[in-house]
Amino acid sequence: MFKQDLIALAAGACLAIAMPLANAAKSTGETLDDSTVATNAKAILIDTKDVSSGSINIEVYKGVVQLGGWVDSQAEKDAALAAMSRVDGTRGVLDAMVISAGSRTAGQMLDDTTIQAKLKTALTNEQGMEKSLAINTDVRRGEVLLSGWVADRKYKDKAGEIAKGISGVTRVHNLIAIKP
Repeated sequence: MFKQDLIALAAGACLAIAMPLANAAKSTGETLDDSTVATNAKAILIDTKDVSSGSINIEVYKGVVQLGGWVDSQAEKDAALAAMSRVDGTRGVLDAMVISAGSRTAGQMLDDTTIQAKLKTALTNEQGMEKSLAINTDVRRGEVLLSGWVADRKYKDKAGEIAKGISGVTRVHNLIAIKP
């Protein structure tokens, strides 16, 4: 139990430090509440059987939890989503997970890392995409997964366009949520 508490505490501290820009539209109380929900959600995922919690990103905006990342099966996806019902303070759950079973070769991992770096650079260099700091990007076998929260649909659409324009990208899963 000590290990879980330590992980939850560390995750909460990281979220509290990293989230100021992404949370500009929220009050301090809402930001703290969301950090607590995210920390509790991560702790529950760690304890959930058949869920690889390390590959699932957790973003929370005003109590709504978004789970994003690559999972190996529909059963893993279902277990992760079901686990969120045990998280206090959750107002809803959004699914931004994509099933992609199997391992990657060393070459594929290197290609994915290159795509990831190009994508992050392109997002941060794009005029007006300062909001992209709240966008998570994951790459697997040339497929890009975009998740997280943005304030306006134009940022979601622009992020998808940028991802499609990166050399080596075979498919884009644009699961970015629009803040209510």
